[in-house]
Amino acid sequence: AGGRCREACLELPMPDFSGSDVILDERAAERLHQAYAFLSNGYLWQPGAEPTRQLPRTLAIPFVQLSARVKRPPTLSYTNTQLVNWQRLDPSGDIAVENIKAVQMFQSLPDEEWFWVLHIVIEARGAPAVIAGTRLVQAAKINDIDQIEMQLEIIRSGLETIIELAGRMEEGCRPEVYYETLRPFLFAHPDGVVFDGVEAFGGKPQTFLGQTGAQSALIPAICTSLGLRHARSELTTYLEAVRAYMPEPHRQFVAGLEGQVVRDCVSSTVSQSSVRTLYNSCIEKVVEFRRLHLGLAANYIASRMDNPRGTGGTDFMRWLKHMTRETTEQML
Repeated sequence: AGGRCREACLELPMPDFSGSDVILDERAAERLHQAYAFLSNGYLWQPGAEPTRQLPRTLAIPFVQLSARVKRPPTLSYTNTQLVNWQRLDPSGDIAVENIKAVQMFQSLPDEEWFWVLHIVIEARGAPAVIAGTRLVQAAKINDIDQIEMQLEIIRSGLETIIELAGRMEEGCRPEVYYETLRPFLFAHPDGVVFDGVEAFGGKPQTFLGQTGAQSALIPAICTSLGLRHARSELTTYLEAVRAYMPEPHRQFVAGLEGQVVRDCVSSTVSQSSVRTLYNSCIEKVVEFRRLHLGLAANYIASRMDNPRGTGGTDFMRWLKHMTRETTEQML
């Protein structure tokens, strides 16, 4: 920001992160990848200048090398902006909006920090529901009704917390500020980016998805553990594609969940109406979250443009409505 991003980036040193003798632990690699991701999108979309698709070698080469280390594409992702983008103010305190600050920002506006921080807290507070999802699957495999009920209760409570927190978005992030000052940085270049000096790309533009909340494993993990499915479509193809932008352990975790066993177990437990009621209440909470998400997307984005497309390149309003409808139809 400030009109000097490109000038400053051209003057950066160019460290080599490719050698086997370069020792970087996971945290250091992620922090460096985050820095280059923010710098790269700041360079491509510098305010007050024409967008460019040409990433200079001072950014391109280290960024691609670091991307190989973290096993994700060389582009800004939800991992960069949310999952690793936080620090406690009080090291002994909770992960709460009052005790978290963002490590990296584009414009350093309070609205931007609130947008990142609120998502970070949602991820942390939603984690018990993800853990419960794995236990739910295991309980369903052995038809342990007491455990199934216990884990469904935790999932429902976790979804309620996620909904409550997501509903606080406007408390600290004004829709017009998000749309005008933050959102422009989150796109990938529609015509692809040329990574100067990266021999593996041969000077050809590389096309990636933009940063999007769909790159979070939180809701997919919960829905998968409940056995919720969506009919094959352009949407499901996209949702499978965004998994490559998740941290490798997250995408492996979601892929390994076997939620269908939960639906089968709940469906066959005719005498245990309380189990089915609990299961359906979890689905109702997923639907409630999707409707809230749809409302936020309309307020922050769709109402401000004629032909809304998401930062990930999707017709997100149509897709969100479709997912909400399909989720509702899966009540037992």
